[in-house]
Amino acid sequence: MVIRATALRANSSRYLSCNVGVLICLAIAGLLLTACSDPRFEWREQVRLQNGQTLIVERVAEFSENWVAGGGGGSVNKGMSLRVTQPAGPDTPAVWNALYVPMLLDRDAKTQEWAIVATFFHCDSWQALGKPKLPYTEYRYRNGSWVQQSLSPQWIGRPANVLVVDPSRKSAMTDRNTLTVENKEAIVEGSTMLPEYRRIVDHWSSGC
Repeated sequence: MVIRATALRANSSRYLSCNVGVLICLAIAGLLLTACSDPRFEWREQVRLQNGQTLIVERVAEFSENWVAGGGGGSVNKGMSLRVTQPAGPDTPAVWNALYVPMLLDRDAKTQEWAIVATFFHCDSWQALGKPKLPYTEYRYRNGSWVQQSLSPQWIGRPANVLVVDPSRKSAMTDRNTLTVENKEAIVEGSTMLPEYRRIVDHWSSGC
């Protein structure tokens, strides 16, 4: 069974919905599919940094949904988290939590600060950020905490190295498997994911 992640636009607003009749979700052999009512899923994945180092991170995605008879409805991202588990070291950052969707984790080549670039699926998230020209926000790990800031130009053009998860897809990503870099590349290549979720783009139209 092949399941894909898809970002949809409707009524001048970006949102994502779940169709029970057609499974359009993220899937990988060994990952378990659950019902559309499941509000939380967890998994592990490999993340390759620009210097070639490969990390293992734990991911959690939570969401709320508003389903109606016949399979229609939508979901709201209630929060996602990312925690670096391997390799562990004195400079390993603390867990990251936010109401955005992480898509890039790396270190600034000059300052060695940890950085996360995150995106969103809904217009209200874009508006909450002050309507930036590009659909991203950035976090830097400084003095033991993640600090939110606007996107640094250095990340533009970089492909996502963190799996962009559609929170309205109800695939349960269990922690029994770790998604490899190759697994994630196959998911993205086989999906209809929009360009802004595949890489940090330099131009974008909000549709909001």
